[in-house]
Amino acid sequence: MDVFEALYTTRSMRRVKEDPIPEEIIKTMLDAAIRAPSGSNRQGWKFLVVTDQETRKQLGDVYRETWDYYMKEFYGGKPDLGASGVGDDKKANQVIRISKSAGWLAENFHKVPAHFLIFSRNDPTGSSIFPAIWSLMLAGRAHGIGTCLTTVMSFKQKEAFEILDVPDDKGWSLNAVITAGYPLGKWGVAERNPVDEVTYLDKWGNSPNWNLEEPLWNY
Repeated sequence: MDVFEALYTTRSMRRVKEDPIPEEIIKTMLDAAIRAPSGSNRQGWKFLVVTDQETRKQLGDVYRETWDYYMKEFYGGKPDLGASGVGDDKKANQVIRISKSAGWLAENFHKVPAHFLIFSRNDPTGSSIFPAIWSLMLAGRAHGIGTCLTTVMSFKQKEAFEILDVPDDKGWSLNAVITAGYPLGKWGVAERNPVDEVTYLDKWGNSPNWNLEEPLWNY
């Protein structure tokens, strides 16, 4: 796969099939992840892959609890993720689609065939762990595996540690859970605000005037 195809089309794929991911693909994803840059080459990371059905069920219960907490605390329990407060109809519809997709994942978390739990130590900014996470997701895309980066389970890290027998006295933090499976949806270039709207040149507020209204790579 062309590297730009992977970069432009690796987006959140929450809805996935229950079909198991071959172990060879899982190994490739992890092997790619550990080649990512690591501050001072400390490699202060651990990757825990969960495919066992019972363990996924237990994690699913925790995920739904954390998702309910997240929705209540940050969106007042509104299932549309605040879309009703978005003035632009196009953006509101996009938020609604995302909220439905996120809700699907919460309800079906236990059915997703593979969970990659990512842990780090002595990496408070995440600068050494998130490049590895992104490499894992890109490697998955190369094999047709859809992934989604989720962080809400960190709200109940203690419960997750207990389920997985993770030591809670060694300084490990749960940075993310990457769900993975063969997608039910289609790959495509994610819709984003144009580069010129989010980029300044040399000084804050100075537009580059590149006139990039459309992606430079098309699927």
